[in-house]
Amino acid sequence: MPLKVLLTGSLGRIGPHLTAPFKERYDLRTYDLKADESEPNSFRGDLQEIEPLKQAMQGCQVVVHLAATSDEAPFIEQLVPNNVIGVYNVFEAARQCGVRRIVFASTCQTCSFKWGQREKISPLDPPRPSSLYGATKVLGETMGRWFHDKHGLEFIAIRIGAFQPYDSEWLHKGWGKDIWLSPRDCALLFSLAIEKPDVDYAVVNGTSRTTIERMSLDETRALLGYDPQDDANDYFVDDGTK
Repeated sequence: MPLKVLLTGSLGRIGPHLTAPFKERYDLRTYDLKADESEPNSFRGDLQEIEPLKQAMQGCQVVVHLAATSDEAPFIEQLVPNNVIGVYNVFEAARQCGVRRIVFASTCQTCSFKWGQREKISPLDPPRPSSLYGATKVLGETMGRWFHDKHGLEFIAIRIGAFQPYDSEWLHKGWGKDIWLSPRDCALLFSLAIEKPDVDYAVVNGTSRTTIERMSLDETRALLGYDPQDDANDYFVDDGTK
């Protein structure tokens, strides 16, 4: 029997790139502000109400939590409702529904303050968020630690580098080349985090193969067996506009 997985934020920036490969591997449910009416397992709701989340999670073994305000934004008006209250609601709903594991989309912004002064950043280093958005993701990682220690919920946070699709303008300007995460590698990494047995709590970095491994993948390789399939040098084009 395939794992029953709930993907939140399925219609966001990353979600659509995970939906198709996840459908091939899992009994997939999706959750977003707008339900995909063509999909019978698509649930609609925001992160402010726990009951719709619990309904979507019934019977699920794993929740992949992408839904969030996904970059810097007004703290009280946007970051707190979605990235603080919303994260608590997802974790608490998972606890109440007997979900075994949460795979949490974190960010390089948890650790990128004074980026140029740090040659290689490990997820074992103390967090140094470069934004309030990054600080909310540090809170999510810490909340995952508490839910694991207190309630036994398995938790893996993936600190995503710079996710960009293959047709992104970034690839023609050189932006984020050292921390790029491709759609294919993103799907691979999240699948490994869903399926890898015997992981209680972990925070790992997520990028594709890069010339300078700015975000250390040592822990990701050791813990999840991750081997990036895409190399940034094969996709980034120097057109002189950097």
